[in-house]
Amino acid sequence: MEKQNKQIVMIYAGVAMIAVALVVGFAFIAKARNQQAQESEERRQSLRHPMIVETIQPLTELDKQLTEDLRGRNQDGEEVGLYDLKGKVVVFAQFYSRCSMCLGHNRIIMQDLHESLQGNPDVQFVTVTVDPEFDSPEKLKEMAELWGAKSDSWWMLNVPKDKLEPYCREQMWYVDFKENENATSIADGIMHDMGIAVIDPTSKMRAKVNLYELKVNEKEDEYQARKAQLLEVIENALKAKSTATN
Repeated sequence: MEKQNKQIVMIYAGVAMIAVALVVGFAFIAKARNQQAQESEERRQSLRHPMIVETIQPLTELDKQLTEDLRGRNQDGEEVGLYDLKGKVVVFAQFYSRCSMCLGHNRIIMQDLHESLQGNPDVQFVTVTVDPEFDSPEKLKEMAELWGAKSDSWWMLNVPKDKLEPYCREQMWYVDFKENENATSIADGIMHDMGIAVIDPTSKMRAKVNLYELKVNEKEDEYQARKAQLLEVIENALKAKSTATN
């Protein structure tokens, strides 16, 4: 009888130890999950911070000298060229008037940058059409009014296609524009590089950034961070000019 009682006690003790182990184990798992959830929330909050340190890479400044001029006619019908803008910082992009993407996100991006730099006489925007046969200076004038582009701070430029494409490829590292074989309408009929280039007062390309992909994919935090980096490149170019003239 005494032997049976000892066996029963041992069984209950074993069950109790297993129960305690299970309780401790579940408590540890619950604590780990809570900690993981807290860390995930902290990470989400950090990604909402304007600096976006964890999601955006530093912008490496370029040092690409433009060895040739690019000339065409602006929205006022004037013959102008990039070399006419030496001494200024140029913000350069491609577009065409029938492009749905250009009329949407690309226009918003360029207007956003222009507003950030508005009133600075040492900055000139240049958007060059990749559809020069359709986008005459008269058509560009219409687009300039729609975009709020006045020629004293923003050129909309018509350059012959046989001049523009090799220039952008060789001088500014743009991908060649071409017809979109899968186009459903003229609004997406031409595929072109959505990059925005910054050219300093000595005609050196200092940056080339694609803000369009961030904007169209609704990555607003990353867009704001990358835009801030681009504006910093522009400010650095302006400071370098100021230092050189003093």
